[in-house]
Amino acid sequence: MRGDGVDGVLRRLPHTWTAEEAGQVRERFRESRPAVPRRLVSRLWQYWLQQCPDEPLFGDAEDDLALVLHARALGLHVPAAEAGAEDGAVARCVRRAREAAECGPLFPAPPAWGPRAALAPQVRAALPSTLLRAWVAGDDQGPVEVLVVGAGLAEIRQQVVQAALTTCLRVNGLADLESADFVGDHLGVGLIRVTAALSGTQPSLDLPSVLRPVTVAEGASSTARGALLDFVRLLRSLAHETGLVEVADVGYGELVAYTRGLRELAERAAAEPDRAFLRAPREADGPGVAGPVSLQPYLRTVRGRGAALGLEFSPDLFTTDAYAGLEQAHQRVLSERLTMDARLRRDQLEGEIERLKAERAAFEEATPEEQRVLWAATVLLVERFDEPTGRTIRLTEPEERETEQYFRVNVPQLIAMRERWARRMAELVEQLERAVHRPHAPARQVAAGRFLDAAVRGVVPDESPATERAFLSWSKEVAPMLWFEWRCALRGQGIAPADVFTPHTVLVSRYLPPAAGDAALLFLHPYTLVDPARSAVLADAERSVTVVRDATDHAAAADGDGGGPTAQALWDELAALAERPHAEAEFTERFIEALRARPDGVTRRVVEALQPSEPAPGEADAIEVALRTAERHTSVGEGMDRALWAMRAEAFLTARECLDGVRAEPRWLARAWLLRAVVECRAARLESREIPGLLGHQMPGLPEAATRALDEADSADPEFARAWLEALPEAGLDKGIRRLFQGVPRARASCTGDALNKVGAEREYAVWLFRRAVENARLARQLDEAGEELAEHQEAVDAALAKLGRALEEILVGPYVGGSRAVAEELFEVLSGQEPPRYGRVAGR
Repeated sequence: MRGDGVDGVLRRLPHTWTAEEAGQVRERFRESRPAVPRRLVSRLWQYWLQQCPDEPLFGDAEDDLALVLHARALGLHVPAAEAGAEDGAVARCVRRAREAAECGPLFPAPPAWGPRAALAPQVRAALPSTLLRAWVAGDDQGPVEVLVVGAGLAEIRQQVVQAALTTCLRVNGLADLESADFVGDHLGVGLIRVTAALSGTQPSLDLPSVLRPVTVAEGASSTARGALLDFVRLLRSLAHETGLVEVADVGYGELVAYTRGLRELAERAAAEPDRAFLRAPREADGPGVAGPVSLQPYLRTVRGRGAALGLEFSPDLFTTDAYAGLEQAHQRVLSERLTMDARLRRDQLEGEIERLKAERAAFEEATPEEQRVLWAATVLLVERFDEPTGRTIRLTEPEERETEQYFRVNVPQLIAMRERWARRMAELVEQLERAVHRPHAPARQVAAGRFLDAAVRGVVPDESPATERAFLSWSKEVAPMLWFEWRCALRGQGIAPADVFTPHTVLVSRYLPPAAGDAALLFLHPYTLVDPARSAVLADAERSVTVVRDATDHAAAADGDGGGPTAQALWDELAALAERPHAEAEFTERFIEALRARPDGVTRRVVEALQPSEPAPGEADAIEVALRTAERHTSVGEGMDRALWAMRAEAFLTARECLDGVRAEPRWLARAWLLRAVVECRAARLESREIPGLLGHQMPGLPEAATRALDEADSADPEFARAWLEALPEAGLDKGIRRLFQGVPRARASCTGDALNKVGAEREYAVWLFRRAVENARLARQLDEAGEELAEHQEAVDAALAKLGRALEEILVGPYVGGSRAVAEELFEVLSGQEPPRYGRVAGR
């Protein structure tokens, strides 16, 4: 704190102050606003409550109110003052702190963001948009900056936020300590800005300090660019898979040029205060020349106040108990979870590498005689390393290898694969831990910026319920002070709040935690989204700051009964256009226009057109007959298929039920009974390599249930059963099961119709396909609902399987699903760490 005299006063208890000393402390409070430290606020607040609570402390209503707001924001006890209670000065200020005119939200209330806004051509980037739009700015060495705009859907938003945080921490873990003291990234609600880095040898661009990318040590730039590239790959993957993310590539030089142009515009306005300068939208110039959407500071258009608008606040806002609880909840869910997951995987991989190396060294150092005595001739492999996921999967059936081949070939390969993953995990752990524990604490900076921005804008970060509760508790005390101080500062500078706090404004913080004896710092800068194709930028010295306007400033709730054609009229035009030949391109354009004009009505008619109407009573009966006919005709192929999947997942009761439901000609029933014999052998825990010999020769030790199944097969089709059993010992279980499925009619060939019930083959197959599609959609929805029950941070494997198991079981062995089984099996394999048997895999199944 400045001034030894005031420091000495603050070291004493407030009741010992003289009137002159109290005046000095009050003056220090005025000079320090809005960055008033907690010690000063605490002492002055005690003095007011103890010495003169019924009188104004400053004789100025603004400073009195400011002290109340700062005391509450810094976690000090502020007594409640209800209407009609005591009418002292403190009580009056406490009641004033609830008035919206001075201490209420700065931002306009956002309108409900619906489909019309998401599709509006007037808006390319909006903070509450349900579509995520990303601009990737890069140079010849790769991406430099990624700007993601929009709230997005919850499922997509969670992936993007976590990936952005990982990228931010990785890059800042590589940052050069000599040149990087703050984090320029921003992970706010509706806006994410993540940068890579420039190497120490690259020239620094002439940009405002809060816009410059961090600098990393020479040689680490490629790693930082690689981290950002991983984030870009995720965005492109989401764009391809969902269509709810859009990614555009722009040149970093283009972004820099536009930023410099805005600075020159503000400087020109400051140099010529009698003139105003407008940069209008450039959409008319043609595609590709409008420039990238970017995040820009509000620049001053008067001299003597700095280049960009901003305020300094006390970093003691982050020392309260309320914020400590908020930061702890946030870090536990995001930063700590990411680091712990990477550390556990690294440690596991390193342990496996050491074990494999020790085993290999022991084998190579042994003499041939010692090798024969200490090691068996063969080695049974009981697990495999899955290279794409970096996880170890336990094999259902051990694989046999010669011992020498195992140590000469297999072990080096296993070590190499694990070492690649161990290096990746070690690098990730090092980068994350450095970002968390470095003196300037990038993880804390990112969290502080996220919560300050959300508090000022009046939005809630979508994280865990614990984080949300902690944020609401903290922001309730802090936000009124921030709103009040911003109003006072703008009023003193002749700036209208509406010119700064708009629907496209975010607050970017520059927070430096205390380190190595250096005091902490906190600056807050308003930034705005600027779209050269949609935004108008005004530089006017009379307004004191650049003003940005776009369509979101004028957004209002959609009026369903407004002017223009109705949804039905638009739909009728589309229906007529669809009948015209070679009108695909025009139809697409008109369809998008119709969605923009009447999204709710047009979408409803699309759903009605795709959804079949309710059948008449007679038609419903006919559909039911067709479905029962299809189930009867497809029972052999589908029943055996389901039984095979159930057996591979060791669900033997389900496999028996599937085969019990098979209804077919004797020649197909024989195959079902032979598969039943295999099921009974596996249910008796016989090894797969033993089953062919036991069944083929009907040797002692064959389960009684398997013997009965062989008898049934012999009764149904003795010729096929005998030929299959004779070939089984030599062919093996895998080829034997494949032969059982050869020629078995599938759904399309089985649906032959039923003349007696007046069911045609095409109708029967169509009903079957429709039911199958309905079941696929239901099971996908059921799996999503089950996934929502998983824990937010960590989940034991058995608990995850218990929550997902029902949906996975129906997908794997349900009667109507097919193609999604392989995906569900991979998910089951990764969750359980166990590989299902590989036998019986038939091409195209």
